[in-house]
Amino acid sequence: MKNIFYLMFLVLLTISCSKPKEIDPIFGDPTQRIADTLAYVKNTLVAAANGWKAYTTTSISNGGYGFYMKFGENDRLKMVADLDETSASEIKESTYRIRQIMYATLSFDTYNYITKLQDPNPDVYGGAPGKGLGSDNEYDYVKTHGDTLFFQGRKFVQPLILVKATAAEENAFLTKKLLTSIEDVNTYFEEGINVVSLNKANCEFTLNIAAKQINLMAMIDGKVESVQIPYFYSLNKNLILLGDVSFDGEKFTNVTEENGVYKLHSVSGKSFTINKSEEYLLPPQYKLGTAITDMYQPGVYNYSSYLPLKTWSTSYSVDWNEYVRLSKTGGYNLTVGESFYNFNDAKKLITMDGYIYQDNTRFIGGYVMNYSIDLENGTIRFLSVKNTTNNGGIMVPYMNQTFFKKMINHDFKLSFIKDENFGPGIQFTSVEDPNYYFSFVY
Repeated sequence: MKNIFYLMFLVLLTISCSKPKEIDPIFGDPTQRIADTLAYVKNTLVAAANGWKAYTTTSISNGGYGFYMKFGENDRLKMVADLDETSASEIKESTYRIRQIMYATLSFDTYNYITKLQDPNPDVYGGAPGKGLGSDNEYDYVKTHGDTLFFQGRKFVQPLILVKATAAEENAFLTKKLLTSIEDVNTYFEEGINVVSLNKANCEFTLNIAAKQINLMAMIDGKVESVQIPYFYSLNKNLILLGDVSFDGEKFTNVTEENGVYKLHSVSGKSFTINKSEEYLLPPQYKLGTAITDMYQPGVYNYSSYLPLKTWSTSYSVDWNEYVRLSKTGGYNLTVGESFYNFNDAKKLITMDGYIYQDNTRFIGGYVMNYSIDLENGTIRFLSVKNTTNNGGIMVPYMNQTFFKKMINHDFKLSFIKDENFGPGIQFTSVEDPNYYFSFVY
């Protein structure tokens, strides 16, 4: 089993080299050789009675994507994929062809889960407008190794690897067991703080579901080191890791689960248990927008007896109370509710939804804020704020008159705190005036 994972692990490195493709030799007359290769690929795909487990990568996302495919003699195939809830639970039928272009080529003719990766509309599955995630729908046959077929994308040169499935695996894919596996894995890793001790490094282990990557991050010799490893979901709460990436002297192949315990496995044959921790191992500037993306501030509508929080300074509380007063007396008779903040480290963007109430009717004010992070000094700078909804436009002037005056274009030191009523959070302390601080909880 470990040899299988190691083989899959080396595929990306092997077939992405710049040297010519390693094509299985079929000797004889060139015309006959081409016909024989086309027939071989088609017959091999169709002859797999239980279908194929497959995976690919894309040129833009840097994640891994897993599939189950079953090819029919009538040029139709059935497919399941780990892209989302629908693809993992609903069997998609489409057409395919084996034809000669430069090589024997597997073409996906009609829309399915693998072509969804190249959908030019970002609303379908993210990606770039007009490009999608940089994926192919035509793959050249490269070679066969045992029960594994190797293909390579014609345009983006990404691998498509197919491994014969067993009868049990086919049944599992066709009865929504992949979806169950995905949901169980995501639930486990979304709860709490995940850590793993490797050879020397104590690492934070983060499952970046959106990017389809595992993030390992640790303080090594006084310096923060990190690595991102593409993955795709498999059955039985397993993750298959891709890429030729080393961290703390190891290259990793897969994550498995047994009796509720998850383990990270390496090429060397070592297994490392993934545990839960009550605290992050690294300071908050390395977690904000990555491991910690969603935070909130309670509002007076539901939590007036708890406000101001004890993790707010007196001076910030004065600004907050003035903001609440302006909201109430500014002409709309508004009561401030909870504010929800989503931090996106890649875009350095905070998307905020603020609940506001007129009597008992709730409205939502939308805003976006740009920010920058200084990793070395552990500070954040709020750069700008603007409303994205009309309701947000009502509230921004009140914010600008109060706490935003001391937030925008000022640096704040980040630190972890624990509020006695609302749990863990991050405190923002003004570098210019350390007596001015506030917190968000998560």
